[in-house]
Amino acid sequence: MKQYNYSVQDSLFKNGFNSNYNQKEVDYKQELYNFSDNELESVSTKININTAGVNRLVLLPGIGKKTAQKIVKYRKSNGKFKTLNDLQNVSGIGKKKLEKIKKLLIVE
Repeated sequence: MKQYNYSVQDSLFKNGFNSNYNQKEVDYKQELYNFSDNELESVSTKININTAGVNRLVLLPGIGKKTAQKIVKYRKSNGKFKTLNDLQNVSGIGKKKLEKIKKLLIVE
């Protein structure tokens, strides 16, 4: 049985397989926060933070599953949000993130 040195095979793939391939370093955290106002305004239905579940909340830019779960948990423990600014009481949502998603939210 022939054994392969996968580190060698991987380096061959990365460095020599397709020399025309232009690799780009991506800062995924930064990419998460770089959504434009045009993209935000293209959303036709606003999300009610007092009724939305985790699956709906994760559709918001910059809100992952864990943060969405924290929003739902906070709402169950403390009652309905009275204002959008109350979202800042949830761990993981700061002033900058809230300003980016405010256009997509309503409180009812």
